[in-house]
Amino acid sequence: MKKALISLAAVALIIVAIIGGLVVAEQRAKATLEADVADYLDSCAITPDTIDVHGRPYLLYAAQHTADLSYVDITPDDGVNKDQILVHHLVDGHADRLTRFITFEYPSGQVSPVKNPDGSYTEVAILEGERVTFSARTEGNRLDVLADRRSLTDLALPRAAEVKNVSAGDDGVIVEIEYADTDCR
Repeated sequence: MKKALISLAAVALIIVAIIGGLVVAEQRAKATLEADVADYLDSCAITPDTIDVHGRPYLLYAAQHTADLSYVDITPDDGVNKDQILVHHLVDGHADRLTRFITFEYPSGQVSPVKNPDGSYTEVAILEGERVTFSARTEGNRLDVLADRRSLTDLALPRAAEVKNVSAGDDGVIVEIEYADTDCR
């Protein structure tokens, strides 16, 4: 009986050690993937605040040197509420797509976004009782945000990009851009 208990305890200890090792290895793999994303963004002249790598198990993705989807928060510039980049399918230092969502502050005043029937945002908001349509355009490495075709604000970009979408959200004017060239090296 005593030998059976010792054997059972030894097996339990081995199982706990294996599980603990897998947890540690998974966290190290996640840190490796985050470092890969940070290195890639550094080569793109983008400094991340936080990186959230999606895709589990991290061990398998790290073994393939692949970060499937990463959410990266960067420090917002003046007049910006939130600035986030999505790195799509980073493999060996090359991303398939690099998408950026920039939420610009509204001009001061009472703002109410106009929503579609399904609850999604449009590019229109009611600002101080007036209907305002927001848009954006890029020219070279510059992003211009417009309110009723008049300049609202602008932002320098680290590289050329294309505007994909503009919407008037609860927290500000959300501009989605996609960088034209994802090969930053």
